[in-house]
Amino acid sequence: MKYSRIVMTFAFVAVLFLSSSFAQTPVVSKDIIAEGVIVAFQKNSRHRVMPYNRGIATPAERWIVRIDQWPYNAGTLSNQKYILVQYWLYFRNLTDCDINAKKLRFTFRTPEKDDYADCLGLAKNSDDPLSRYELTVPGKDTQIPSLSTLPCLAADQAPVVLE
Repeated sequence: MKYSRIVMTFAFVAVLFLSSSFAQTPVVSKDIIAEGVIVAFQKNSRHRVMPYNRGIATPAERWIVRIDQWPYNAGTLSNQKYILVQYWLYFRNLTDCDINAKKLRFTFRTPEKDDYADCLGLAKNSDDPLSRYELTVPGKDTQIPSLSTLPCLAADQAPVVLE
């Protein structure tokens, strides 16, 4: 009787331990989803056609984005109207229609150290970094602040055209 009680206790503890170790923990998304427009893109990083890439480097485009609607989880970014974005071309490039759309939904993330995310790119070596950018149709009448004051975010997914 005593032996069966010890076995039952051991079995109960084992089941409890295994069930807690296999329990799913909720996944907290670090993505920031916001709506806005691309007001400018860096000329030398624009890929109108998806580049053929068999090397180890991933091509990227650099944009200046005006955010019209920040989500609740944007934190300190929510007071920023313009941001720099480094878009990694993993799956597709943006067409001219996409980049000139009136309203886009972006999925951003904070750049990681492994990204080597440098949102200014070659513009950081220029006397006038903004001269390396071309304005889009939505950005044609935009007064863009100094690029050195803008926060940098990364995008792994193409924005979704809303309008």
